[in-house]
Amino acid sequence: MRFRWIRQTSRSACISAAITRVMLKDMNLEIALDISLPKYAVNPESLSQLEHKRLLKDLRLELKRVEENRRSCTGHRRMRG
Repeated sequence: MRFRWIRQTSRSACISAAITRVMLKDMNLEIALDISLPKYAVNPESLSQLEHKRLLKDLRLELKRVEENRRSCTGHRRMRG
């Protein structure tokens, strides 16, 4: 059987769930992806190695983006007039 996402937005939802697990529970990226994947895919055991690599790459990029945004916002203080 071919690998399928449940919905059209399931890929991005899976990435978001994995990033949340990494940040809040201090998990490894691969473990977080393995836990998140069954909730958003019809048959997660059919995931190809290439797609798994792409998901991990996207996870790393999004995690880097979230960390950069978090760091850039914590140093600024709002000046009240």
